[in-house]
Amino acid sequence: MKLYFVPFACSLATRIAIAEAELDADFIQVRPGEPLPDGRPFTAISPMGYVPAMETASGLVLSEGPAVLTYIADLAAEGVLAPAPYTEERYQMMRWLNFVSTELHKAVFAPLMTSKSTDGARDWAKGLAAKRFDLLSAHLDGQEYLVGSFSVADAYLLSVLNWCEFAGVAIVDWPVLVAWRAKMRARPSVAEAMATEMPLRQAA
Repeated sequence: MKLYFVPFACSLATRIAIAEAELDADFIQVRPGEPLPDGRPFTAISPMGYVPAMETASGLVLSEGPAVLTYIADLAAEGVLAPAPYTEERYQMMRWLNFVSTELHKAVFAPLMTSKSTDGARDWAKGLAAKRFDLLSAHLDGQEYLVGSFSVADAYLLSVLNWCEFAGVAIVDWPVLVAWRAKMRARPSVAEAMATEMPLRQAA
């Protein structure tokens, strides 16, 4: 299995998930504007040019973060990265994966983290943050994880919340989220993933 990533992008969640599941994978760093090590353009793997993306030994090519994370969760032992299929908890996990993808990653952070954005777009995105962070804070107040036990949804949320300071989102206004993020960062798989990618991020 090959996983394509950019250091400290949302693909960090896939590295965390693979560590949690104790799976073997080759991680291939994507450098924007450059071909992959095998000479192909990254769009041959991910048509939109987004990480994470993956290739399996059987030839499956998969892009879009929630799909990649769900695939990894299904490779793991049952209960390690996701609730059992067809349970209410499983659908709640899917809800949170999609919430992080659409309501946080794309709606709030994407306009704040690209040089192609405008001041109006950035102001709009910051205006969206409060309602979404209020909802998350209320949900996580008094519980460890988004759904039951640690799942790929938590890995994705942690990866996105790592961007707050860089993007100018005042996470300090939500103490529950600050505490949750700190606890997730101390989790061995998360600490290992961040320690691996930090030097790559600094060198990029």
